Amino acid sequence: MNKISFTVLLSFLLVAAGCQHKSTPAEHINVVMKKYTITPSEIRLKSGQPVELDVTTADVQHGFDVPALGIKEPVQPGKTTTISFTPSQKGEFEVQCGIICGPHHDDMTAKLVVE
Repeated sequence: MNKISFTVLLSFLLVAAGCQHKSTPAEHINVVMKKYTITPSEIRLKSGQPVELDVTTADVQHGFDVPALGIKEPVQPGKTTTISFTPSQKGEFEVQCGIICGPHHDDMTAKLVVE
């Protein structure tokens, strides 16, 4: 069996067995929420490239919401919330805290920029 035939056969067997290679996100970004800030305040992404946002809170429960992109995730103290997606729409989108966290809750915003 030549090298090409072996590679094709091996690929077929792996797919048939359900063992497909999972691609790694092109970008991995840590986001920290804390009364009344989101760090980083501007998150830059590339359209069409997968991303994982690892969101944590330094104090109380918050919500990582990007309404225009349909993202709405609670963020619990002591736990990391991983948000995986591939942005396809270019533009600037507001990130909001989706869970009322105090008197300046409405000021807790950031910007997600998809280029």
